[in-house]
Amino acid sequence: MSYKELNPSAGLLKLIEANVSYWSAEAEVIRSYWDSPIRNTDTDKKWLTHQIYKEYCDGILPYLAMFNECLPNANLTEQRQKLLEFSAIIHEEVEHFTMFADLYRILIGTDYTLSPDALKIAGAWPENDALRTTRQQHTAESPDIGRRATRFTEGGYVALFSEGMKLAGRNTADNAIAEVCKKIYHDEFNHMLLGILETDKEQLSDSDWLTLEKFTVEQMKKRIIMRNAQFSSPVSASRMQQLLAGEATPIVFDFSYAAQLLNHEAA
Repeated sequence: MSYKELNPSAGLLKLIEANVSYWSAEAEVIRSYWDSPIRNTDTDKKWLTHQIYKEYCDGILPYLAMFNECLPNANLTEQRQKLLEFSAIIHEEVEHFTMFADLYRILIGTDYTLSPDALKIAGAWPENDALRTTRQQHTAESPDIGRRATRFTEGGYVALFSEGMKLAGRNTADNAIAEVCKKIYHDEFNHMLLGILETDKEQLSDSDWLTLEKFTVEQMKKRIIMRNAQFSSPVSASRMQQLLAGEATPIVFDFSYAAQLLNHEAA
């Protein structure tokens, strides 16, 4: 399937165009950290604890809640299908959580031992809370479009994993980060591309597309701020202003690979 055979709508093309510079900005924030003079064991512990929190609290728990909501209606075919879908996602999220928790020993030198309650305290940070609040506000304002915006911006353009993969070959700690990010990247990149393309299936109105564009850009800006805080602010305030203004060099959306994925899904 070629790009033309994908036949993306004008709305989807504009939505992608509105976000590509913000995807790139998130990648720049993460990339800046790896060689930043501020990087040390304490800052590695900080970003990793935050990421473990995200995998557990923003990944496992929401889907576990949805799984439990479906259980009482397991006599219904539709609900059983949802149980299968949610269980697959939960399995994947637990794998990601486990990989980052195991990475903790290599980077920090001690086992990861935080209980779930302790993680909710040690791993949370205001900028991530602000992103979550923005998503909740969008969903309250427009439930369907708000949920679509959240799915669209979840994971960004898998910036953490793509940038983490590039650390391979540097040293023991960075090799370990690269290995974890490589494994997760292959899970998340495909989901991300398919999730973006699936936005085009819903026959959205022009007004819906405009709202979706507005919501996704607002969420991506909060996401960039969240990442900069997670990684101990490796990007200067002046450069952050530029990134939030959309001045990063845009990522090129991989329509060719997306077409291959759709062919695989249809096979």
